Amino acid sequence: MSDRSLEYDALCDDLEAHWEDQDGAHFRAAVRRLEARAEGGSLAAAEYLAEILALDGPLHDAATAYKWYYIALSEQGYSVGFDDQNASPPHYCGPVGDFRNEAMVSDLVVELGFARVAELDREASELRAARSWSEA
Repeated sequence: MSDRSLEYDALCDDLEAHWEDQDGAHFRAAVRRLEARAEGGSLAAAEYLAEILALDGPLHDAATAYKWYYIALSEQGYSVGFDDQNASPPHYCGPVGDFRNEAMVSDLVVELGFARVAELDREASELRAARSWSEA
């Protein structure tokens, strides 16, 4: 196991140990470290950060969570082309393999609305293209 993987595992352990105190300085500092890893190109960190930010709670940030899900899931092979086949906004139903069909992301789409999601798709696409991504 690489040093980078060991550092990530320790960070995850730290987040889990302080999960019940999300308003606490220790948890928030760990989330900032997670965000720095995601911004540095870690897909695992990007997906974990998306999960944290998507949940109800003191750190909820639907727009940022959506962008990180876009990146993490698209790098796993999910499609990202916006193709609502439901025709009943704000609920989205895309083709099989569309990352927006995932439960957490679907809830974010409803919260954000289609217009905001279109803006975030552009931002996330640019961010995805601007970096090299790795698993850890």
